Amino acid sequence: MKVFYITFVLSVLLIVGGFLVPPVGQIDGSVLTAVGLLLMFAAIDRVPEAVKAGRSIRISKGDFSVEASGRNP
Repeated sequence: MKVFYITFVLSVLLIVGGFLVPPVGQIDGSVLTAVGLLLMFAAIDRVPEAVKAGRSIRISKGDFSVEASGRNP
């Protein structure tokens, strides 16, 4: 859970920083890409715990798809 909070705080700081650097009030696409990548790492960090809990997870992007499923003992 620590990884999620760290990446979430960094994402919020990146967005706020994007508003403050020139041109003020506009967020560059690279900032949005960085925020998306950080939150993706947070989601991937949660996958092993979800599978242990018996949940099924499917992650897909374009023609790439990954599915993980677990069973309760």
